[in-house]
Amino acid sequence: MIILFLLLLSAEPLVGEKRLKRVIALVEVPCGFSLRWINVLFCPAFVLMPLGPSISGLEVGKIIAVLILGYVAVFALTAYLTRGLQFLLGNSKRGVTERAEEMGVEDDEIPLTDMSNGVSASATQSESFLPLMPVPAAPAVQAPLRAQDPSKVTGTGGPPTEQPELTTSLAAPSLLRRDTAPITRAQRWAAEININMDLLLYSVIFFCVGMPVYYAAHYAMPIQLTVTILAYFAALSLPPLWRRFLHPAMVASIITIVALWILAQTYGDTIQDELKAYKTGTRYTHLFLGEENVPKPGAGDILSSVLDVSIVSLALPMFQYRQELKRTASLDLTIVLTTTDTEQFFTIIVPNVSIAVASFFLYPLVCHSIGISPSRSLSFPSRSLTLALAQPATQNLGGDLSLVAVLALLSGIMGVLLGPQMLKLLRIPEGTMQ
Repeated sequence: MIILFLLLLSAEPLVGEKRLKRVIALVEVPCGFSLRWINVLFCPAFVLMPLGPSISGLEVGKIIAVLILGYVAVFALTAYLTRGLQFLLGNSKRGVTERAEEMGVEDDEIPLTDMSNGVSASATQSESFLPLMPVPAAPAVQAPLRAQDPSKVTGTGGPPTEQPELTTSLAAPSLLRRDTAPITRAQRWAAEININMDLLLYSVIFFCVGMPVYYAAHYAMPIQLTVTILAYFAALSLPPLWRRFLHPAMVASIITIVALWILAQTYGDTIQDELKAYKTGTRYTHLFLGEENVPKPGAGDILSSVLDVSIVSLALPMFQYRQELKRTASLDLTIVLTTTDTEQFFTIIVPNVSIAVASFFLYPLVCHSIGISPSRSLSFPSRSLTLALAQPATQNLGGDLSLVAVLALLSGIMGVLLGPQMLKLLRIPEGTMQ
């Protein structure tokens, strides 16, 4: 990821913005796809948890205690350290309103190929105050490419029987608001199929490919892969309020384990045999190198391989927001920075580096001293990272990948649910930690 980010930065002045934009457009589709569905790629870490070494109830209690107490301690230390640096440097956080005025209208979408600076603020404001003129109604309305709710799709009700009259009269109230005709049955079916295209495709693969291959050749990858993806779609169908507590990756993994147990029972295998076939350890590198006498890859191997692509693809949104990263997280010695920029830099860097170093050395020592196994103790330093980075970091340390997946997800859920309340308990003014 870092190497790709640096290559993109160095390539921009060499090949030019337009050529680099065309290159990024070629990789935007697969990289964007892997980033969009990155949560389902975490499922193997949860699905394989039953294969892990047995753990006693006492050790589970110790892990929960370290999780909760460590979260509270790190949260309080980060808040007070950041707040103390703000007072020490004379840089009390600007209000939310002032920050919003500086940032302008933000968009959650990440247009990877849009490297232009966009229109100026003055041009945008001038356009927003243009008088609204009535627009003549078009004789036909094209159906949306991907509708979110078929009941809200509008159409023409079929081909027009006569050419509608176009008028530019400002006095006609019907031109300002026109009720569209209901969509036809064909348009509704097209919208339904378009919405559920992925679900229908993987259902067809499950019944027409996965089941025949599983029961005829006893190769589980096709059916296990479709089971995991269909389980993830089921997890996404939960209400948004439920998903705050029930992460889709965790819910999909539980459904997958139950489905694999049912498949094992129908074939006469055990759940352990089914889970061993889920991830055999044969990665894409083994196949590219042409290694022989390696087992066939399982569904977990496929998802883990795509997860590597997703982690590398994080370099693309980083490159898209390179100007923001440069303004907020770097010091250019050739440019005289304002005092506010320098203070913001230290209030961001010092707490992050301090907490990262303390977590790296203290978590394993505390966990091991109270009786948690070494592999599980090495999973705690990565608990505050995003799951996409926590797993490779823990793998390099030799920690438990299944445990760090649970720790990272629970830490994120705790932050969403308990973060605002903890700031109030710590008497941190609202807006100072944003």
